[in-house]
Amino acid sequence: MAVTISITESNVFNALRTFMLGILPAGVEIVQGQDNSVPEPQGPDFVEMTMISMPRLSTNEITYTDAGTNPGTRNAMQSIKARIQIDVHGPNSADNSAIISTLFRDEYACDAFAAVNPDIQPLYCEDPKQMPFINGENQYEQRWIIDAAIQYNAVTAVPQDFADTLDVNIVSVDAQYPA
Repeated sequence: MAVTISITESNVFNALRTFMLGILPAGVEIVQGQDNSVPEPQGPDFVEMTMISMPRLSTNEITYTDAGTNPGTRNAMQSIKARIQIDVHGPNSADNSAIISTLFRDEYACDAFAAVNPDIQPLYCEDPKQMPFINGENQYEQRWIIDAAIQYNAVTAVPQDFADTLDVNIVSVDAQYPA
């Protein structure tokens, strides 16, 4: 049995992307950042998501799962705060960043994330900041940056053997192991 993790970075990006697809105008493409040899999306407005840190929020919580047949699992749950930089590009980037930052801090976001995975939830986001972007053609583009924080509770499972029955006997040490 291999070591597994219940929530991956991809799951976190998927929850955030699903939330933004539900609130931004049709046609706004949402992509994951730091992908080499990939050009910008073709549309005038797009959003790029980049993981910038994953600080721990708590010490591990350990549980065990005995499947009845060995091996079972030892489960270590860690609460993580994923900080994601959201780059909002295009002529409508100011409006789109206002939509994101407003609804990210609203119950609407909690419901949208829970519909994807109840163990992934928005915590907060910083106010949008205007940061010009110079593209591959040396042209300035409108870009707003939002630093968003998302909590997720990932469970890492490792194999664990369990004993169903024990055979207890009294052994005379002196007789069994003479000096």
